[in-house]
Amino acid sequence: MYILLVYFRPTLRLGYPSGTLSIFFIAAFGFGLNAAMAGLLGHAIGKRDENTSSLALNGIVFSIFLLAVLMIFGWLFGFRMLNLISASGIYRDLGLQYYFWLLTSLPAFLISYTCNGILQAQGNTVAMQRALIAAFFLNLLLNPLLIFGVPGFCEGIGFDGIALSTVISNYFVMFLMLLSVSKSKVVPSFYNWIFNINIFAELIKQMVPPTMSFQMIILGTLIMQFALKDFGPEAIAEYSIAVRIEQLVLLPILGVTHALLSIFAQSFGAKEYHRVRESLYW
Repeated sequence: MYILLVYFRPTLRLGYPSGTLSIFFIAAFGFGLNAAMAGLLGHAIGKRDENTSSLALNGIVFSIFLLAVLMIFGWLFGFRMLNLISASGIYRDLGLQYYFWLLTSLPAFLISYTCNGILQAQGNTVAMQRALIAAFFLNLLLNPLLIFGVPGFCEGIGFDGIALSTVISNYFVMFLMLLSVSKSKVVPSFYNWIFNINIFAELIKQMVPPTMSFQMIILGTLIMQFALKDFGPEAIAEYSIAVRIEQLVLLPILGVTHALLSIFAQSFGAKEYHRVRESLYW
């Protein structure tokens, strides 16, 4: 993988004409799929459906189909989007280079959040938390090693080391999430599995609203960056910092949403509607 990336990477510095959408644009599909999977599977668990394993596997297969579409769509348009919203020079070059690396971690991202939806439907919201905390410490270790290397032993790869450590960490999270799913009560299984296009359609139906909600936030950010690009990379960088601080304020709201989703889904499946009202009240 690394050899292939090094081979193709120089084309980015020459202004490669194709590209991908913003990593956040693609990430929104992961969050939407997470919510759709948690809602549908939680509803099936609540009504004691015997096909929960098949539903979970259909969800993972759907994420792979979605991944293929996003990779193609992203590769065709992403760099053009980044060229549009960023100032020319080293800032843009490094942004394109960094995003090229991140694109390779997209499979890990989508599969991880699909697995998180499977676990969330069962009331498990700590698996992703633990995986991300582990990835955080892994990043702390990998960043200096890949950027600067080990004196007298191997050289670092500089700026690319930041992105490569993120790619490795994302696949590490995917491994941990797949391991957690394999130990859960609802384990995706090929035994008696049937490809169900209706499940795919329902996943799309449930995925679109939360995905579009994130897309509106991302669209607003892209418009702001486009407006700020003439003020130089410092202005864009300062705006990005402000957005990160704003996201910290939104985290409790997202936490409540994730907590209520599995409760609501199972309660609706079990036709225990009073639980929905009580949970919403609290």
